[in-house]
Amino acid sequence: MANVLVTGGAGFIGTHLCRFLHEKSLHVISLDNNHTGEVPWECITADIRDALQLDGIDVIVHLAAQISVPRSIENPDETLSVNVDGTSSIISAAESSGVEKIIFASSAAVYGDSDIIPISENAPLIPQSPYAVSKIVGEELLRRSQIQTCALRFFNVYGPGQSINGGYAAVIPAFKNAVSTGKQCTIFGDGTQVRDFIHVSDLVRIIGLAIDSDNLPSELNIASGEGTTLLELIEILSDLNPEMQAPNFEQERAGDIHTSLADISLLKSTLDIGQLTTIREGLE
Repeated sequence: MANVLVTGGAGFIGTHLCRFLHEKSLHVISLDNNHTGEVPWECITADIRDALQLDGIDVIVHLAAQISVPRSIENPDETLSVNVDGTSSIISAAESSGVEKIIFASSAAVYGDSDIIPISENAPLIPQSPYAVSKIVGEELLRRSQIQTCALRFFNVYGPGQSINGGYAAVIPAFKNAVSTGKQCTIFGDGTQVRDFIHVSDLVRIIGLAIDSDNLPSELNIASGEGTTLLELIEILSDLNPEMQAPNFEQERAGDIHTSLADISLLKSTLDIGQLTTIREGLE
């Protein structure tokens, strides 16, 4: 039975992942600086920049990060400290503790506003925020490690329990919160922006497959491969919520990307991901 350490295990994705792995009978340890509530898996409260002893850990899924693009623009030093120094700390601890594999949560933000659509793993990296830069540096640190590593480039993840205060990918919880409170959804820009949404249940299942795989590439897009505009998202939510108000449009934000759509052919040829949740299914 593998011993899996999940950094950021108390976050949105981390909580779903810990639960999924625990239900698969793996020995799961969550490392986070903000554990709350009771969970049936082991928890370690620590900062990823601390000097850590990880003896007995087989696999690390490194999710812990400062994830907000706007916050990274406002406070780049904090983002680089958490995301770069923290990742370096985790890799060092893993190497000295005999960890076999590190799976790293990277981001589609590394591609920036790419002219290549859909975006494959070998597309140029054009970071538009300190957050994106921090993920590119994290990937490079992993490539230099002697441990087997894979950077999973998450596109727009959504699902139950996602905070409305999350990073710029959190458009769905922001919209759903507006609908539930009788307010207008706010669209930054004209709504033609394209996003590739993947449900968190599919994401954690794919991470589970990656943990079990002995043949991972160094980088892998994690997405549905289906593009949805924000206007289409509003239309689906309106179908599901007939009383919903028309959206409010505001000026687009610095660092936002217009079109983010993944080529997932490498993902499909690497892992047997099966059927993915459609955006309508995920919102129902």
